[in-house]
Amino acid sequence: MVAGETEMHDMIRESVRDIAADFDHGYWREHIEEKRFPAEYWATLAEDGWLGVAIPEEYGGEGLGMVEMTIIIEELSRGGGQGGIVFVLTPVFGGIGIERHGSEAQKDETTAEATDDGWRVNGEKTFISGVENADAMLLVARTSEFDPSNPTQGVTLFVVDEPTERAGISLSTVETTVPWFETQYAVRFDDLEVSESDVLGAVDGGLYLLWDTLNTERIGGAASALGGGLRAVDLAVEYAGDREVFGAPIGSHQAIQHPIADSYAKLTAAREVTYKAAKKWDAGEDCGMEANAAKLLTSRFGTEAADRAIQTHGGNGFTPEYEVFSIWQNLRLTQTAPVSNEMVLNYIGEHELGMPRSY
Repeated sequence: MVAGETEMHDMIRESVRDIAADFDHGYWREHIEEKRFPAEYWATLAEDGWLGVAIPEEYGGEGLGMVEMTIIIEELSRGGGQGGIVFVLTPVFGGIGIERHGSEAQKDETTAEATDDGWRVNGEKTFISGVENADAMLLVARTSEFDPSNPTQGVTLFVVDEPTERAGISLSTVETTVPWFETQYAVRFDDLEVSESDVLGAVDGGLYLLWDTLNTERIGGAASALGGGLRAVDLAVEYAGDREVFGAPIGSHQAIQHPIADSYAKLTAAREVTYKAAKKWDAGEDCGMEANAAKLLTSRFGTEAADRAIQTHGGNGFTPEYEVFSIWQNLRLTQTAPVSNEMVLNYIGEHELGMPRSY
């Protein structure tokens, strides 16, 4: 339990743990192998109200906050499978993003040319998941020429309904080696027609809305990496207690025990930063430093914990049955996506330490 949590938070943790326990490693392996969306899992989260936990009640949500969402994502990830990261994709970007007029998108070359009825969008965005299941897409495009004297202006956010049915949008698959149940796509826009009614927020003011959502993405991603790292620790502890060599469990040897304990200590510290970021977000305070630090530390410490869990398992650590290698693959990705740790360090160096811009 994190300092400052309430009985309600304990209830949320317990309830979400119960859901995660109903969908075991075999369930996730099957969906990964078949590239099939975990519909039953998603429906259960929806039925219990967890998908809308941070959405205001007037929009059908629970009206809670980022702390509660962080608890849910952490526990889903710690429960195994890919529950935490899939939770980030829609409730954060589709839910909170729209509710707060923001969207997540990496820097791309997408531009929108003005027409009589709106804009014509051309460009491409690579590494997009979930397109085949999406009822709507949040699109960021440059709608005015770049002005060095006012670099934050000129980008607009659009809500594009039924993206797989729209003329002007085409998909091509991108092969990756990360064990994931969804396919990654490159999405190409060729004269996609969008109108004034598709604009989210203000024309040319989309970057402000985008930045508002980036801290949400950092916190949700950190919670997912945190839960994944703790999952790796849990599995390492279990295996080290069960596996015996020369009449004693391997966990009784310091060479096995100390790395696991070290990872747990690091993740515990990273967890405090993650929840501090969530609390500041809920209070409407600037949480940029904490959100970025949480993303940096959980991705590093989570990956390290998974690496140590593999080593604890020996040869079994590289088999599908024992899960830890797939945890490592997914956690290693968090150091690179959706933003690299180098860009996080750029932010901290420039905006927190006042150092010269380095890129």
